[in-house]
Amino acid sequence: MASRAGSKVKKKEVVKVIHGALLKTNIRAQMATAAPPLGPQLGQRGVNVANFCKEFNKETGHIKPGAVLPTRINVKPDRSYELEICTPASSWLLKRAAGVRRGKQEPDEIVGRLSVKHIYEIAKIKSRDKCLQGVPLKFVCEQLIKSCRTIGIEVVREDLDPVALGEFLSERRETVAKQLQELADKKAAKMLRTT
Repeated sequence: MASRAGSKVKKKEVVKVIHGALLKTNIRAQMATAAPPLGPQLGQRGVNVANFCKEFNKETGHIKPGAVLPTRINVKPDRSYELEICTPASSWLLKRAAGVRRGKQEPDEIVGRLSVKHIYEIAKIKSRDKCLQGVPLKFVCEQLIKSCRTIGIEVVREDLDPVALGEFLSERRETVAKQLQELADKKAAKMLRTT
């Protein structure tokens, strides 16, 4: 047998991951915690996570808890940071205004209805974003209407009739319950096939 005393054993080199200074993430309003995924992302960049969570929750105190906020965190070399909190995502605002929790499942499905007034009010909220400052409100409204089509929300020109809207939403709840039951049945059938 040959002796290995003369040969050197090479150790694997440790590769240090260098994270970028800009972190783009979505954080729920008033719900920033040190738990994953936010805590590790900030910790890897050397940011004090507890102080960040306190500051973020204080800054978002005027927003409805749980609203999904696109956030940009620019970490500086001295471990301080600049925080830019945008308005809630367009799809979140549109779904909340229409009173729906999920978008369409079928191509021609209508999940909710909004009036043009709703679109205008949401456009005024979105126009406060840094990236949309100086953009005409008409363009923001057109983008929101395109998002409505994608989600399955119908935009109507006249005011919504509360009685008709109530009937539509009750029918919609039954449809969603049926869709969820079908998904649960498919999942259960798949689990039975794999075992």
